[in-house]
Amino acid sequence: MDFSRDDNAPSRWRTNRRTSVDERILQLQDVVILGPSARGAGLRAVRWIGAAVILVGLCVAAVGLLSVIVTGADEHSSTHAEGEAGFVLFCGVMVSLLGRLILAVARRRAIKRGAVTRETLTAAPQEFTDAFRRAVNAADTIGESLAYREGRLPGVDLDAALWDLARHLETGTRLHDVLAGAPVGLEYREQVEWARAALDGCLGHLRAGADRLTGLVGRVEALDMELTAPVRRAELEELRELRARRDAEQMSRLSAATADVESIDPAFGDVADAVTGVLDVYDELPKSGL
Repeated sequence: MDFSRDDNAPSRWRTNRRTSVDERILQLQDVVILGPSARGAGLRAVRWIGAAVILVGLCVAAVGLLSVIVTGADEHSSTHAEGEAGFVLFCGVMVSLLGRLILAVARRRAIKRGAVTRETLTAAPQEFTDAFRRAVNAADTIGESLAYREGRLPGVDLDAALWDLARHLETGTRLHDVLAGAPVGLEYREQVEWARAALDGCLGHLRAGADRLTGLVGRVEALDMELTAPVRRAELEELRELRARRDAEQMSRLSAATADVESIDPAFGDVADAVTGVLDVYDELPKSGL
């Protein structure tokens, strides 16, 4: 089937798809993954604001510098004009520095709330970095898919999955560095071996996560291709509505059954308490000695 002229073709709706970790780093100002408490949209907004402020500052500084050159070359220019040109140049530089400060503060706040940065990837062992990059690229591909954006993958939290892998990347890197300086001796062998096993577990978890996300990419893309076909899309919509109705009916039955349980009169407890009270009275009566 030819999708080259279809408005729903992948080439149409994937124009903004991130294709590499480096592009993500650029968008989030050297940040790859943000922690659950950080907000990527806010960081992107601050990045654009800071970049705009820097651009304005550079433009003003360029005008000031040009004015300084022109007034310096003009023998008839006054000291006041030279001072104004220098002031414009100074203001441009200050505005540019303000933009850089905005970016630095935003980045520092994001890292404080939990983040994987370019430095984290640089410090990590190569095999850790390779696996993590594959996972991020796969997650970005899934996140930009038509199926994901239309809500056809309910309950899928890609950010939570990546943060899970990010924590294994960070802890694995730290463990790798500590192991490099671990003491040698028979008395330390058991603990060192345990640490190495934990390190292998971190790497294995990263590779398994990357493999699984990468494997899901093909299935998601296949679903996207089906969604671009009008007939198949209509069938999927019908199946989706049917499933939604079945789920609603099941939840209705579940609610009714739960309500039936809660409506049962708790007579057993009263009867048991009454019998227990009577028996306690008999137990307190004096014994006849028979």
